[in-house]
Amino acid sequence: TAGLLGLALAVGLAWVSSHRFSRALEHLVDYTRRLLEGDRRESTLTARQDELGGIAGSLYHLSQQVENHVATLARERDRFEAVLDGMSEAVVSLDQDGRVDLVNRAGLELLALDQEPLGRTLIELVRAPELQALMARTETDATAGTEFDLPVRAVPRVLARATKRPTGEAILVMLDVSELRRLEVIRRDFVANVSHELRTPISVIRANAETLADGGIDDPVAGPKFLSSMVAAADRLSHLIADLLDISRIESGALKLERESVEIEPVFRNAWAAVAEKAAAKAISVVIDVPDRLAAHADAGALEQVITNLVDNAVKYTQANGHVELTARQAGERLRLEVRDNGPGVAPHHRDRLFERFYRVDPGRSRAMGGTGLGLAIVKHLVTALNGTVGMSPAPGRGSVFWVELD
Repeated sequence: TAGLLGLALAVGLAWVSSHRFSRALEHLVDYTRRLLEGDRRESTLTARQDELGGIAGSLYHLSQQVENHVATLARERDRFEAVLDGMSEAVVSLDQDGRVDLVNRAGLELLALDQEPLGRTLIELVRAPELQALMARTETDATAGTEFDLPVRAVPRVLARATKRPTGEAILVMLDVSELRRLEVIRRDFVANVSHELRTPISVIRANAETLADGGIDDPVAGPKFLSSMVAAADRLSHLIADLLDISRIESGALKLERESVEIEPVFRNAWAAVAEKAAAKAISVVIDVPDRLAAHADAGALEQVITNLVDNAVKYTQANGHVELTARQAGERLRLEVRDNGPGVAPHHRDRLFERFYRVDPGRSRAMGGTGLGLAIVKHLVTALNGTVGMSPAPGRGSVFWVELD
């Protein structure tokens, strides 16, 4: 009897102990599940002093550390994405199989893609042999670079650099250098042109001076001609230097513009008066069409110089018995000024470079007319300083229209 009672008591105690342990395990499993779901509240289990309490406490501290690490990784990821999206360089990441697994915003724009091409190969995105050769070079060289034309854009000069990682992945960085190369061409042209423009009058002055020094000054017929040629060359050199200084002052901000209400009609008439003698020599007529009291918010001197340069350009290249029209009108919230001529016009391939320094459609003819090649460049810089835009379009039928739009 005593043995049976002892056995029953032992079974009862074992059942109670097992039941309590089972409930504690259920609570521990439930607590673990809540931690996985993001519920970081402490459980009553953590207050226990036994092994289950130690496990619960360890799980709680582990969840806190995991949460901190996840938050840190999220911040790093956001920072990394912000840096990638803020870069002007296109970044493309390729996995071990050569498939795209990351591309930033600049990469989408450069490759003209509407969405991320994840999982696609590079040759599917860009059919450029130079790019494929660059990636092949990374098999032997860890880093390689090249410059090539990208066939997916209008003016696509791209500088690319590829790096192969030890894990087999590759990073491709591409930068659009089209504008940079265009500016380099303009700079080289400018240096060459300004050297030529300065050398020509200086050579004339030196040659005539040497001729006069060798006795030509005593020739009553040739002497005055040599002197007149020197004066003309000196004038041309003076005009060239003055135009260069004007552009330099405008670009450096040294030219201070005082914006005020300026009536357009007096500006047009003053500009025409400045070239009236040239126009009369070629029998060129003018029509000025401006609404009464139409005014622009601009610097009077700068605006008059802009219109004078455009009118002088129109008179210079318009044939004899031609005509020039000066018009102004309100175009929405902007004021549009136009100088229209019926000259030979400008070929389409010249129009984009008309406002570059020293650029001439017909170099020989322009120099013969005494132009420095800087008039339209000065116009562009002055209009930009007035927060306006300037451009050229072909006139209906024949001729050109040079227009200026001001706020």
